[in-house]
Amino acid sequence: MALSPSTLFHFTKRKYLMGILKDNFKLKYCFERINHLESPIEYAIPMVSFCDIKLSEIKEHIEKYGYYGIGLSKTWAVEKGLNPVIYLNSSSNFSKGLIGTAQKIITSSEFDSDDQTNIANLIQYTKVYEGELIRKGIKTQAYRYADEREWRYVPDAKENIEPWLSKDKYDTKRKKIDANNTLKDERLYFNANDILYLIVKKESEIRETINHIRAVKSKNYDDIEIDRLTTRIISCERIFSDF
Repeated sequence: MALSPSTLFHFTKRKYLMGILKDNFKLKYCFERINHLESPIEYAIPMVSFCDIKLSEIKEHIEKYGYYGIGLSKTWAVEKGLNPVIYLNSSSNFSKGLIGTAQKIITSSEFDSDDQTNIANLIQYTKVYEGELIRKGIKTQAYRYADEREWRYVPDAKENIEPWLSKDKYDTKRKKIDANNTLKDERLYFNANDILYLIVKKESEIRETINHIRAVKSKNYDDIEIDRLTTRIISCERIFSDF
């Protein structure tokens, strides 16, 4: 029996879930800090993230990241090239060696572009095991990111997309807008059969969500697909009381 679920979840705000249902996943640069004690790296990478958590264990994640979510099959995730992240212990020799090697390869002219791309790909899928989390204005110290069991989608290297941005290229609102504008045409696509769950905050929002699905998906999904999709909506109220 598998210990991990067959679903990956993405949680967000209500307006963003409605946007995902209408236009699939849009990518954006997300800020990360690999906080090794001697040589930390701060950077932003283009991605969409998901958590590999069972519905019965997801309450804390919902409260931090949003009461609206979409759960897609892990089969879909594998086919789309998503990958689990590598969690780094900030005080480990492995973390020190990885960061040191990344800094050397990326900043040195001795290495060719393939070497730099390969190490950039590795860094794109790394995250600190434990660190500070700031969500909704609330700061949590020693938050264990590894409990999220994160998977990521990162787009293939393209001429107009930077694989990562250093902090100085992403530390103002204007810089963030400009960076994310380079991703405006990037999408992570799914179809109706890939969706296993749609999560809303309240039972009273289910009907409105059904109407939204019928309005935005009638051109892409047939009636059977839409009807099946509407049966996969569940509220946080139900999750918190029944799981």
